[in-house]
Amino acid sequence: MVDELRADYDSAWKEALTIYFEPFMAFCFADAHADINWERGYETLDTELQEVIRDAEIGRRLADKLVKVWLNSGEDALVLIHVEIQGQVQSDFAERMYVYNHRLFDRYRQKVFSFAVLGDENSNWRPTGYSYHRWGFHTSLQFPIIKLLDYRADRLEESTNPFAIIIAAHIETQATRNDFQRRFQSKLSLVRRLYERGYTKNQILELFRFIEWMMILPDAVQQEFKAEIKRIEEERQMPYITSFERDAKLEIARENVIEVLETRFSSLPDALSQRINAINDLDLLKRLHKQAITVTSVEKVVEILTESQGES
Repeated sequence: MVDELRADYDSAWKEALTIYFEPFMAFCFADAHADINWERGYETLDTELQEVIRDAEIGRRLADKLVKVWLNSGEDALVLIHVEIQGQVQSDFAERMYVYNHRLFDRYRQKVFSFAVLGDENSNWRPTGYSYHRWGFHTSLQFPIIKLLDYRADRLEESTNPFAIIIAAHIETQATRNDFQRRFQSKLSLVRRLYERGYTKNQILELFRFIEWMMILPDAVQQEFKAEIKRIEEERQMPYITSFERDAKLEIARENVIEVLETRFSSLPDALSQRINAINDLDLLKRLHKQAITVTSVEKVVEILTESQGES
């Protein structure tokens, strides 16, 4: 059985927030999205965020996002997205939100608006603020949250926002932890949705990668899943995923051949490297890889390649 911890939520959320920050805000925090001037763009400050977190000595948060935006009023502001996605209730979560916010304000002297994404499975855990007071002193921080469990399946299915796919994949990964046949069906349904929503080829490939990171299947079931993907793409005449996987295999095979040859002969003529990188026959590349281990010279490689490609 596949260990649930293999689901790579961190990588999926980190990259998803990088690529789809504006759709994320539109889908999850609509009021804030409406107040931001998206025509001016935005700036990601991930390196700066990691420095602040390290200074605070409260651990590295892989999926958190710090973004500089411009409001419709013309002023700029910082938006901190704090993602709690490991399915564990964190007793110090609200305190960390408070520390992050104040550390960032102290560094930038700018307004910092903090938002929280809760991806755990405890419907009762909903921290929205942190405060303490004594002797007439009072300090506090209130922050908006979204609870992924609150999203209804029908809303996720109907939405064309790419982040609906990511949230659905997250929820279904948790719901199918011990039922991989159900996960297979859910995963297949999400992939079908990619083609039905009118996404671009790049969006389909990006969203498919997020789904793959989270919805891990046992090898045998994954092979069945790939066969279904191939069938779906043939029916729709949209071989995006299968072509992408084939191209990736070709690229790896080319790199393997060149790496062995460079290890054996120190360097290769540019013309030979270009010929190898132009090969689109995976079987030929596999044969070349085996021959590269024992071939005696670069000239012999050229000879083998010429014969294999049927050149005179």
